[in-house]
Amino acid sequence: MEQSGPQLYQEELKRCRKLYHGFKEIEPFLEEIISEVLSFFNEHEAKEEMLEKDIVDKKKAHSHWRKGRSLAIRPRIRTHSFLELLQRLGEALIRVNPRLEPAMEELKNLLEDFRENNPEKVDRDQVFKLQDLMVEKGVLEKDMATLLFSVALGSIFSCNLEKIREGLRTDLWEGGNCGLCGEKPHYGMLRSEDGAKVLECWLCGTRWVHTRIKCPFCANTQQEELGFFSLEDKSSCRVHFCRECSSYYKIIDARQIAGNRIVLPIHNLASLTHDVLAREEGFSPGSGLHWVPEGEEVN
Repeated sequence: MEQSGPQLYQEELKRCRKLYHGFKEIEPFLEEIISEVLSFFNEHEAKEEMLEKDIVDKKKAHSHWRKGRSLAIRPRIRTHSFLELLQRLGEALIRVNPRLEPAMEELKNLLEDFRENNPEKVDRDQVFKLQDLMVEKGVLEKDMATLLFSVALGSIFSCNLEKIREGLRTDLWEGGNCGLCGEKPHYGMLRSEDGAKVLECWLCGTRWVHTRIKCPFCANTQQEELGFFSLEDKSSCRVHFCRECSSYYKIIDARQIAGNRIVLPIHNLASLTHDVLAREEGFSPGSGLHWVPEGEEVN
């Protein structure tokens, strides 16, 4: 989750109240999560220490992008920082829903085991294995694990790679995955000034323009196989899908929200009813991130 001032987040929550069906149910969770993330980063001023430092040569980076190759930067994560943030996010959820407390106690035990049995810095694959382990052991449902791990990872990567991200010409990148870290996107927006489709990496926050009529996951450009839908009264968020690979991603229409300075990770979490609807229609997230529980339906 991109680091910005508390006022911006509050403004985003205010927008979301008007835009998304069922937002009242998730709003308390979002407020606690945002508050905890902001508090965590305010207490950790040496943000660059959370990830290994990567020196990116701009010329080489731009050369890679012109050739259609992602930089696939995969810095290792400081184990202690990641586990601390993950635990604090879990505690934030308990404050909203005390019934989660038994699960969070088990989570703490697994985090402690992970801390004792892993080096000071770990890579993303190790983190994802921890996430899978929690789901396999029944400590967390898949949707809750996705929420906690994606917010924790996204916050750390987005904040620590900000300077690298802003120093690169992302207009040279047209791929379906992130040109900086290589992750597949889960959401994006239609840019307010020209309606261009802009994807955003859920992990590192990189934004790039992508062809409107093209699937970012399988590169399909057959218009009859591509489409989108939204909730009847909420056209500000669209589910874009591809029948060729049965994948979907979400696009927020910034033209309806007055500006591009919107925090897309918040809109993603505020519009989970759209993910439910996509699954009901037979599509799977191209990002691989399962945000909603099995069996949940749009009311």
